[in-house]
Amino acid sequence: MPRDPEHRFARDQRDTSELVRVALTADDEQTSWDAVMILHYRGSATELAVAQDLAKAPDPKRRELAADILGQLGWDERTFLSESVDTLILLLGDSTPSVAAHAATALGHRRDPRAIPHLLKQITNAAAEIRLGVVHGLSCHDDVEAVQALMILSSDGDRDVRNWATFGLGSLTGLDTPGLRDTLIARTSDDDAEIRGEALLGLARRHDLRALDLLRAELQRPFEGDWSLEAAELFAEPSLYPLLKEIWDSLEPEDRNTFRRTFDAALEACKPKHAV
Repeated sequence: MPRDPEHRFARDQRDTSELVRVALTADDEQTSWDAVMILHYRGSATELAVAQDLAKAPDPKRRELAADILGQLGWDERTFLSESVDTLILLLGDSTPSVAAHAATALGHRRDPRAIPHLLKQITNAAAEIRLGVVHGLSCHDDVEAVQALMILSSDGDRDVRNWATFGLGSLTGLDTPGLRDTLIARTSDDDAEIRGEALLGLARRHDLRALDLLRAELQRPFEGDWSLEAAELFAEPSLYPLLKEIWDSLEPEDRNTFRRTFDAALEACKPKHAV
C-alpha cells in the first residue's frame, strides 16, 4: 500500500533505533511487526542504513530483522529497491537457515528479477523453511524458470512448501502452460484438502475442463474450506449446483455464517438458467 501521510504510522514519534529495539524484544508478535511496518512506512535512507547494519550483526535475530525491514521498505513506493535487493541476496546465502528463509521471503516482496537465479539455487536446500521462503520469493514472478521451480516445489515433501507452491502456481502467476496445468492436476490428488482446493482453483482460473469431474468429486467429500466453492463460481457450471446446494443444506449455522458469501456467489454462478 502507498504511504499515506494521514496513516497512524505517520504520527508515531519513536526514532528508528527505538522501533528496532521493540521489533527485537517485544513479547508479542503483533507489537513487533507493527514496529517493523512503521520502518517500512518511513522507508528512508535512515531505515536502509539501519537494516544494512543489522544485516552484518553476529546475532541471527538481527539479521532476520534486517531482511524483514528490507523486504517492504517504502511499501508500494519500493524505496531503495536496488540496495535492498543487493543486501537480501547476500542474506540468502546466510549460514543460519532462518535468516536465509527471511531473506527469500523478503525478495518476494521486492519482486526484482535479479533475485531469481539466486533463489533457484536454493530449491533443493535441505531446510524446509528455506524452501518455503524460496516459494514466496519466486511466486511473484511470471518467469518461466521461476514457475518451473514452483512446479518442482509443489510436490515437496513438506506440506507448507507444497501448499504455497500450489497456490503460487494456481493464483499468483499469469502463465498458462500445459506443464503447469498438468502439475495442478497432479496436486488434485493430494491428501491435503487445501492443496487440492488451490489446485482446483488454479485450473478453474484457466478454465481447464479436465478439472470439472475432479471438482465434482471434491464437492462430494466432507466440506473443509471454500477453495472448491471459488472454483465452482469460476466454472459457472449448472451441473455443480445440486452438489453446492447439498453442502449448504448440511452445514452447521457457524459454518453458514463463515462461508455464506462464497456459497452465495458459487450458487448464483452455477444456478441453472431456465428457458423463458
